[in-house]
Amino acid sequence: ILLNSTFLQYLIAFCFSFPSFPLPFFSKMTTTGSEEQVILVALGGASSSGKTTVAKALKLLIPSSVLIHLDDFYFTDSDIPIDPETGYQNWDCPEAIDFDRFRECLQNIRKGVFTSINSIEPSEADLKLLKQEETHFAKEIEDKSHKFGKKRIVFVDGFMLFHDPSIIKLFDIKLFFHAPFDTLKSRREARKGYTTAEGFWVDPPNYFSKIVWPAYVKSHAYLYQGEKVDSNELEQSIVEKYDLVDVDNNDSTSLYALVETSLSSIINHL
Repeated sequence: ILLNSTFLQYLIAFCFSFPSFPLPFFSKMTTTGSEEQVILVALGGASSSGKTTVAKALKLLIPSSVLIHLDDFYFTDSDIPIDPETGYQNWDCPEAIDFDRFRECLQNIRKGVFTSINSIEPSEADLKLLKQEETHFAKEIEDKSHKFGKKRIVFVDGFMLFHDPSIIKLFDIKLFFHAPFDTLKSRREARKGYTTAEGFWVDPPNYFSKIVWPAYVKSHAYLYQGEKVDSNELEQSIVEKYDLVDVDNNDSTSLYALVETSLSSIINHL
């Protein structure tokens, strides 16, 4: 049965008029316009590398953009793998993420089908930028409005977006955030904890050194020169192969600089 858009609008309106009437499944989905091109932008990198903060800023700056968090695709708390050496749950290995569901979500988005996700990630109403910085970026986006025409920008942030070439290839623009070990460690340990699908997680003692960093090194070493992650220097042949944007977020890097690098790279790739 073919349903035209006018009929669908009347049907949904009818359902809302009668609360006891079951809302059809398609009310949980939205679709892009037939001529709208979906651009998938990955903001990946280690825990505490700044990717989520920048993703949230870009989402607020760019009208009609969408933000997807890889953290929303974790398996349930009880299904997170246990590290055999420490006995801790390992939230930082690929096996902790439901990548089948994640791939399906991105493939649907690529087709213009957006299914609502009940995110565990707190939303941000504050850009965390100075007013003049916000004004600068707004003007830059307005000046380049022709670049964004008939495009839906979809940001995806996550710690496990670049460990697997098959995942990398899902994205049109790839921003790789990284920082030295000590910087990442101090940022991670300053956090109070994380909301999970079933509760709240607080890192046990030395969790970054024993779980987070070793898992990151194991899955991302190939991205670094000589596979030496401690160097914080990316392997240029890999950067060129996958067209990665190198975003080095060390202690001296400001949010303004991170957003500037990210936004400029996105505009250049459009």
